[in-house]
Amino acid sequence: MSRNRIVVVTDVGSSKIATLIADIDELGEIHIIGSGESLSNGIDKGSIVNSAEFIKSCRESISNSENSSGFKVSVVISNISGQYMDFKTEKDNLTFEGNGKEIDYTDVITLIDKVSEKIPRDNMKLLHILPKKYILDNDLVLDPVGLIGNKLEAEFNIITIKSNIYNNLKKSIESAGVEVIDFVANPIASSSAVLFEEEKDIGVACVDIGGGLSDIAVYKNGNLEYVKSIPVGGMLVTKDIAYRFKIPKEVAESLKKQLGIASKDLLESNEAVEIPSREDEQTIKIDRYDIAETIEWRLTEMLEIIRKELEKSGFYEKLNAGIVLTGGVANTPYIQLLAERIFEKDVRIGKPKDYRGFSDKFSSPEYATAVGMLHFIKAFKFNNMSFTKNNTNKGLNFGIFNKFFDKIKELF
Repeated sequence: MSRNRIVVVTDVGSSKIATLIADIDELGEIHIIGSGESLSNGIDKGSIVNSAEFIKSCRESISNSENSSGFKVSVVISNISGQYMDFKTEKDNLTFEGNGKEIDYTDVITLIDKVSEKIPRDNMKLLHILPKKYILDNDLVLDPVGLIGNKLEAEFNIITIKSNIYNNLKKSIESAGVEVIDFVANPIASSSAVLFEEEKDIGVACVDIGGGLSDIAVYKNGNLEYVKSIPVGGMLVTKDIAYRFKIPKEVAESLKKQLGIASKDLLESNEAVEIPSREDEQTIKIDRYDIAETIEWRLTEMLEIIRKELEKSGFYEKLNAGIVLTGGVANTPYIQLLAERIFEKDVRIGKPKDYRGFSDKFSSPEYATAVGMLHFIKAFKFNNMSFTKNNTNKGLNFGIFNKFFDKIKELF
């Protein structure tokens, strides 16, 4: 293991903040060598609501990752999401005189610059310009670089987010003592960790249901076709349990994780559990059936909302590979069966893949975003990114991203 191959990602969610430290070796294998977590405070649905509390949570997560790995963290890549994230496509072209020109990276960057100039920057921050397709002299090509032609056309997927969301998140993370060198849109990260290429070819939706948000990414013919973030997540289930049974949210969260089930009809027994009441020091008894019923009500509503969003995308009937559920809520027992009933499509639970780690816990759906960001970095390691120790020996640092990486940020 070499220090100049170490990369760090921080997944900031509404329920927890997870920091992973990984070594990407010469063969492109991802080895997770350290991790740290903390309860997430001060952030709600992707927006900072209490900077001091959020900074404290970030610092704890990063510090725990340092303690587990023995490395000092100085820079991170983080995720970003929220209902103010926007997705659209843009096209442009270049023409060349004479008998044609050999296309190089400079031409692609020029196209990206032309597309970038079309994007309003008044109150939006550009996150990604993702190449969708290239057409060289009326022929579709996967990669135009090295080919000769007279006209290069390209279509790009554009992902932006409201500037104040971006700026507040970056400032707050950096106040925890690290530099944020890049952000990855949450749906992109999660998809890269759990989807297979054949699914993206025949049509699939990745749905990451976290604590405060559900992030959706739709793929068809290998291309990203739709991105959306909606403000529904597992914290709504916790609040429902706390409200119905008049118990503290912390107790409700524990009940949800330890005894939760997505359908009351699948309970094997209906024993009662004793828990402390919110109103006094006495305990109360709650039937597991009632807990399951509360969870099923809310999950059903959430999944129905997600289905409507997928239908709005225009690709719902083209999702031949069905739906892949990931994120913390995907751990709910029997949620796959409930989702298949509501979506009327095949559903599988998406678990992070293609990595090695010191713990089996990283294969849980709740780590899809964090592991996905490592795949984002891996995609550029050999050609577009260098990893170096900083000169002060205070910790780990990234080398300079070259211009092509800055412009494209393409995952695959």
